[in-house]
Amino acid sequence: MNADDNSIGLSRRKMLAGLGAIGVASAGAGLGTTAYFSDTETFQDNSLTAGTLDMSVTAEIVAADDYWTGQGVVGLSETADGDIVTGIQVDDVKPGDWAIICFDIEVGDNPGYVQVRTENFTETGGANPGPEQDVEGDDDNDADLGEFLLTTVWQDYDDASGDKTGLSTLDPVFNNASNSLSINYEPSNVGGVVDSDAHYTNAREADGILNQGYLIRDNNGDLLPINDVGNEGVYSFCLLLEVPFQVGNVIQGDTLGFDLVFETEQVRHNDDPFNNSAPVNTTPS
Repeated sequence: MNADDNSIGLSRRKMLAGLGAIGVASAGAGLGTTAYFSDTETFQDNSLTAGTLDMSVTAEIVAADDYWTGQGVVGLSETADGDIVTGIQVDDVKPGDWAIICFDIEVGDNPGYVQVRTENFTETGGANPGPEQDVEGDDDNDADLGEFLLTTVWQDYDDASGDKTGLSTLDPVFNNASNSLSINYEPSNVGGVVDSDAHYTNAREADGILNQGYLIRDNNGDLLPINDVGNEGVYSFCLLLEVPFQVGNVIQGDTLGFDLVFETEQVRHNDDPFNNSAPVNTTPS
């Protein structure tokens, strides 16, 4: 081997060591630069909040006969909104007495179907003075007030009238109730034109309709969603209570009581509201 060969020559051991160093360097470079394709997308701040359905019912005595008006009941107003409230309580009721109670039903936040029910309907014969005994017989003391107290539901009331002339449209369901009275009593001085064949419901008949639950409907008989675009969340109806002059002594001392319960259920996904009158979200008054 000549001098020039020695100047550039490499032994086998030196060459292998050099190649080894290059291999290590290459491996290190590969660890630093190789990566999978990747991407990241994020949906943050996810939240689900349950909706609300809240009902309140305001009952106001808007008109009454002179006696009840003198007792200060006209303008009496109570709102049931979560707590049970005491309804109308009147003593010394006589033939000719009457009052109109209007109910404003308000459903908030979502549309709801509304059902009205009666509970705890009770009657007693109460005191049994001589004039009543003359009519019923000495040994009888029947509870008669539920039969002779007109209890009719009206679809609207004109507040400007201040009396029964503000009533104009009978609720068709109650108007079609069967007649259990021997005489078809009717209120005097009502307002709008009412069919001459109309039957004015007594308290027992009204309870017969309401105790199974009465779903509020529109004039076409369709379920009425309260608080949809059409009716702005409030529905009103009025109840006329009246003891006609013709009743006479048969009711002396008799008593009558009942609870009136309002319920609402959501409209959405609800093809069978109240499912045979199952109570939901009740607001008794």
